[in-house]
Amino acid sequence: IFTYSEWKSNDVAFGEKPKEIWNSKSGKPMPLNTKNNELHNVQSKEGLPRESGEVSQGAEQASGSANGTGAERSPEQNRAERSGYQHPVTQNNNRRNNHGERGVDYAPTSPKARFNANVEAIKLMRQLMDDGIEAPSQEQMEVLRKYSGWGGMGTFFNDATTAEYRTLLDLLDEEEFKTAQMSINSAYFTPATVIDSLWDIAKAMGFKGGNMLEGSAGIGNIIGQMPKDMISRSNIEAVEIDKISGNILKLLYPDAKIHITGFQDVKIPNGTVDLAITNVPFVTGLHVFDKVDKDLSRRFTNIHDFCIAKNIRKLREGGIGIFISSSGTLDKSNELRAWIVDEGQADVVGAFRLNNTTFGGTKVTSDIIVVRKRTGGIKSDNAIDVSKASPIRIGSYEDKFGDEKQTSMVVNDYFKEHPEMMAGEMAFGYEKGDTFRPGSYGLYPVEGMEI
Repeated sequence: IFTYSEWKSNDVAFGEKPKEIWNSKSGKPMPLNTKNNELHNVQSKEGLPRESGEVSQGAEQASGSANGTGAERSPEQNRAERSGYQHPVTQNNNRRNNHGERGVDYAPTSPKARFNANVEAIKLMRQLMDDGIEAPSQEQMEVLRKYSGWGGMGTFFNDATTAEYRTLLDLLDEEEFKTAQMSINSAYFTPATVIDSLWDIAKAMGFKGGNMLEGSAGIGNIIGQMPKDMISRSNIEAVEIDKISGNILKLLYPDAKIHITGFQDVKIPNGTVDLAITNVPFVTGLHVFDKVDKDLSRRFTNIHDFCIAKNIRKLREGGIGIFISSSGTLDKSNELRAWIVDEGQADVVGAFRLNNTTFGGTKVTSDIIVVRKRTGGIKSDNAIDVSKASPIRIGSYEDKFGDEKQTSMVVNDYFKEHPEMMAGEMAFGYEKGDTFRPGSYGLYPVEGMEI
């Protein structure tokens, strides 16, 4: 997992001297090619205030001057105000919200333990809602945050003769049961080590607090790992479409603004978000319609591409987007990548590929994509080029009927040029013993490889 060493000074910019990626398990560093993957420091590169979310002296004075005498403001102050890093964020926000410890996953791992934890969390959620309790106790939050959804738990939905199946029928209404059953192949929560890496990136980008948006929140695991100094300076807004997850989310984060609906149904003013951070939903073939951002939902028929585009549109100038998405975004979604830099007025400033064991029960290759919205339409000095993807290998295999088939591996040119930004090596499914999808390809871990 990619994480970042702490910055010694807010005045140090990416690219000025070598930085390191730390292996969170071994504690050993590996070099980060900062010249080509520059998550630059906003203070020195963008001329923004030293504290993201901090109101500069110039903004505090009614006269618009730094000293109240009417003196002309500097270009840096004007750029900072335009980029939206000055906004009314109250110190010590979010005091009642759940907070997790770095590197800790609170949900159990075995299927039976997860099942039991889910049942207890749902029962408690219902009880708290019936009692009209808005902010649970710490002990109650510890029960709620063990909920992990139903991803990888199909065995409990397939046999109507089991006690677990009968428990689910008693616990869930018809709609909830169908939703849970449909989610067994897709509802996987983000591991804490990955979430910590996202917040390390946000810190490296200069984020200290502000308007934060989580557009696919689940029960709020990403929000829960937010560093405490950022929490107290942030306004948190989160969206979750699943009713059970959404209600648990609302109980765990009573000081946040929670929407229990689809991201496509939430109206968020353009240019108001300082940080959009999320693991975007990925459901093959799912196309949504947004009544406000109609052009985006019509243009991007894959929900993950739509969600990335909508998040970017909501960013302020200078705002940061940190997204986990399937590898298809950088390898296949040519139209989205073009939209980001053209109509989206943003630049990709970092990309990291996670191998297909990262999310446990689902063998999906995912990317962390880091974006900064342009200020005044000016391209970031630290932009990386992810615009092109091309074939790197041709493979052949026999299908189940004995016929020879050919398959092509298409990978973003950025990763071809920077394999050090991949946590493993690309391979075809048939090369790794995958008989179900032999022609597929993904990033596989390499034994002994430090990542």
